[in-house]
Amino acid sequence: MGDDKLGTMILSSNNLNSSLVMPEIPIRPNPSIPRTIGIFLILGSLVVIFDGGGSLATHFSELSEVGAANQVELMKMLGVEISVEEMMQWDSEFKNSNYHLITGLIKVSAGILLFIGGVQLLLKKYLGGIFSLSGGGLWFLSQVISIYWATIIEDRVGISLATQWDLAATAICFICNLFCLILPLIPMFGPAGRAALSPPLNPKITTFSEEE
Repeated sequence: MGDDKLGTMILSSNNLNSSLVMPEIPIRPNPSIPRTIGIFLILGSLVVIFDGGGSLATHFSELSEVGAANQVELMKMLGVEISVEEMMQWDSEFKNSNYHLITGLIKVSAGILLFIGGVQLLLKKYLGGIFSLSGGGLWFLSQVISIYWATIIEDRVGISLATQWDLAATAICFICNLFCLILPLIPMFGPAGRAALSPPLNPKITTFSEEE
């Protein structure tokens, strides 16, 4: 065989016209992503449930004159001038409107959904993201209802206890609420986090597992 024949290749017309296809790279699951987010959501859900429970306790408890006097002193420290009678009237109006009852039930329900979602994400279940998003959305709805409804009641009774600290607390709640809505999206749409959830939503996950 001569040197001119060494290294020669015979290509068919099919090979010349065919295009190169890059193989799909399988996605490696990262279970730490849904588990970490699940822990954060569980901790957040406990705060929401505690907040809702506090609202329910306020609805079913009676405000005495001594308790009203203590609250009046606290409000004066925050820059709000109000009498004991006005405090009693304000509290009675909110309770008669079932404000604390309804907002408390909504918050507790949102916290339960967040808790279930966090547990499901700890177990690497895709439903955990859906439960968490539902809980975060319900919590956001409860905050909007609370702010709007409280404003209506205070305008009707002519007594407002709003302070700058309430504005700061509301801003913090909305920021935490935003995190509860964003965090579940990471394992649901992030490739490595989504690959760790079950049932697998990407056929490349099964391929990667079989190769290992």
